[in-house]
Amino acid sequence: GKTFSMLREARERKQRGEDVAIAYVETYGRARTEELLAGLELIPRKRVPYRGTVLEEMDLDAVLKRRPKIALVDELAHTNAPGSTNEKRWQDVERLRDGGIDVISTLNVQHVESVNDVVEKITGIVQRETLPDRVLDLADEIQFIDISPEALRKRMRHGNIYGPDKVETALANFFRPGNLAALREIALRLVAQSMATSRAVLAPAEDVLVAISGSAKSEPLIRRATRLARRLGGLCMVVIVGSAGAVKMEGYQRLAAQLGCSFVSLGGSDIAKGIIEAAQLANVRHLFIGESRQAGLWSRWRKTLADQLVDSLPDIDLHVIAPEHVTPPSDVGPERRLPEELLRAEQRAGRRSADVRVYLGYADGSGTTTAMLDEARRRRSRGADVVVGAINARVPASGLATLEVLGGPDAPAAHDRLNVEALLSRNPEVAVIDELNGLDTQGRVRAESLARLVDAGITVLGTLHLLDLASVRGSYAPLLKERAPGSVLSDDVLTRIDELEIVDVTPAVLLERLRRGEIMTPADAARALQAEFRPQILSALREMAFRLIAEHTDRRLVAYMRERKIEEPWEARPRLVACIPPRPGMEPIIQRMASFASRTSGQFTVVSVRPPRLSEPQRRWLGEYAALVHRDQGEFVSLYGRNVAATLAGYLRKTLNTEVVLGRPHHRWRPWRTTSTLVRLLEDIDVHILRREQPVPPAKAAMTPTSGS
Repeated sequence: GKTFSMLREARERKQRGEDVAIAYVETYGRARTEELLAGLELIPRKRVPYRGTVLEEMDLDAVLKRRPKIALVDELAHTNAPGSTNEKRWQDVERLRDGGIDVISTLNVQHVESVNDVVEKITGIVQRETLPDRVLDLADEIQFIDISPEALRKRMRHGNIYGPDKVETALANFFRPGNLAALREIALRLVAQSMATSRAVLAPAEDVLVAISGSAKSEPLIRRATRLARRLGGLCMVVIVGSAGAVKMEGYQRLAAQLGCSFVSLGGSDIAKGIIEAAQLANVRHLFIGESRQAGLWSRWRKTLADQLVDSLPDIDLHVIAPEHVTPPSDVGPERRLPEELLRAEQRAGRRSADVRVYLGYADGSGTTTAMLDEARRRRSRGADVVVGAINARVPASGLATLEVLGGPDAPAAHDRLNVEALLSRNPEVAVIDELNGLDTQGRVRAESLARLVDAGITVLGTLHLLDLASVRGSYAPLLKERAPGSVLSDDVLTRIDELEIVDVTPAVLLERLRRGEIMTPADAARALQAEFRPQILSALREMAFRLIAEHTDRRLVAYMRERKIEEPWEARPRLVACIPPRPGMEPIIQRMASFASRTSGQFTVVSVRPPRLSEPQRRWLGEYAALVHRDQGEFVSLYGRNVAATLAGYLRKTLNTEVVLGRPHHRWRPWRTTSTLVRLLEDIDVHILRREQPVPPAKAAMTPTSGS
């Protein structure tokens, strides 16, 4: 829906008197998209002869000559035809901006350079057309067009994306539910990260060095390091030690430049020495290396590259990254399907399929009700029996055109009052229920009736305000105006929602709507500008909404992976495990772990392997550590086993964790050191070994809660 949304915004701007022109648009023959072209100026394309055919491209010179206030340029990552002024369309856009023209463009997440390898791993499709992350960094606004995987697949089946001859192939390949869920989560976190960066809420920047050897696994290693550097607001340096072919060297230099990394080639045969000197000279805080395998009977009795770096660089976090496509041992199976999923599937068997789709907004005026009604009309046009069960009284009668209101236009449903019993008696296929935090005619919270409606086979389309969730309201209550009493929902309501979509509007657009009087009265607007409509509050709430949707997507993605018996975890979201012994002084590791998980948008677990008998001090330490972990919204797990490394390795594989975090070892290298043994055993899992440093007391959050909440 990107092109559709872009054209709709263009029409709105033109109606307000702004000078808008289409520099390039691709409708792919989609009827609803083509309808929006009517009345918009379309600058003719440039025809470029190429190998016996003619390609059509944006006419850069013509757009610069026309010089509209706003130019629409579809498909930002597109590669121009040979012979064009610029190789890439995003370079054309830079020319337009330099010429004083504002640009509205479109982009899919799979075309962002830094996540290119993750996308390939998830989908199995190589994306040839990419653009550097810095292009996104320079964007003034990024608006996310959200759609749940289920809704996108329905749109595909209805012929709204591809022709009938391509639908089944697409659904079985790129448009598989797991693919879409993982890509959606990557996009959500990418946008949330950009918002956090723009609000300067990140901790001090930390630079990253990645050491490569020139092997096939070097490219994903560079991308991993780059993603962490971007999350930490630091710079990334690529260092190649030893000899590499000229072609490979040139390829890595080109990739580094594309990702915004510096590139250094070091000679010499002592790889460890070269890396150590480079890391110390660059004063980096993070060092990435690939997992190095040592063959032979006596390999475990020799120091690996990781061992040498651990002992020589105590002030640097070492990240030992597993090679791609390593298959876990065959005797390790995925966790069983969750009991509540099995129960839910059993309850739904043999009756009309129903689910709950909710549109989430982070501020008044986001357009959640409009989005919900648009979907209701779409379903009605396809023959579904749709009834409006409750709608905000501010919605005009024209907004309900073609939709049936429960009990008629003057009934309680038209005045934001839900009669659950009447709705169950009417028994439509789809019920529209605005503001799930509102009350029904019996004084109960509407969200509490979701289970009854779904059990009756009624699909629910609803809306929800971010600030009506208990966890969010609690974090922001001191800064915001009072909302309607009795409207706070437990976060457990999210577990009852099958499809949760964010209706994304940038803070700038919301503030403009507020000034035009489209959201509330002037008196209320003046008060809101001192509370929830303060720009920094809007930005923080928007970021939180993205992270909440990503969390919801992640939980459903994990369920999908379990159901499909997918054993290899995807890096859409890190699943981190920290390992601590039952001894004093482990608080710094837990604090670093919580911080690392927060900054990489990951969930974390702290694991301790307990001996058969615990002393009283050991029990006390573990109890204190568990409380600290739970305070930071992590999970604490106790394991039992005599061989610490083997016990941890077995747990990590069975729980589909992607990464393990270890504290810096207290002793110099020994063949049986737990850290060394784990690095050797976990060749399919990333290992992060934290630097040794004094703990820093965590600052109390004044406004922005932990991103893992």
